[in-house]
Amino acid sequence: MSQITLAAGAEENGLAVMLADLLRQNLESKPHKNRDLRAITGRIAILAEDAEVSMTLRFDHGDLTLYDGIVGVPDVTVRASSDVILALSNVPLTRRFGLPVPAIRDGEGRKVMGEVFAAMRNGKMKVFGGARNAAMMLHLTRIMSVNG
Repeated sequence: MSQITLAAGAEENGLAVMLADLLRQNLESKPHKNRDLRAITGRIAILAEDAEVSMTLRFDHGDLTLYDGIVGVPDVTVRASSDVILALSNVPLTRRFGLPVPAIRDGEGRKVMGEVFAAMRNGKMKVFGGARNAAMMLHLTRIMSVNG
């Protein structure tokens, strides 16, 4: 059984608490997402620059620990505003493979993808190590998204 825990001190990090709750809800309501959680091993650092908050997600084959701040050496680092980070939870996914849908036709999905792509284009969202760890990022996108 997968376990999502907050490390000591992380309970004071509002973004870490929100993300932990979101992930727990997603995994409970969509148990198939546990496969993606079990597939990830490594660390992802997330920095919400506007809120001056950072956290580290340490994945270990189904167990996830969220830390306040940057802990260890992350495999991937995501820097963005808190709005863009939270928008990632609404990324539309394809039904068959659970991939992000870049050209979505419905209003809300198009808005979310537009925000994410605009943030990447104008430098308001930066992902370091994402290309080298594409599978890790795909699995994270799947478990974060309330879709799929």
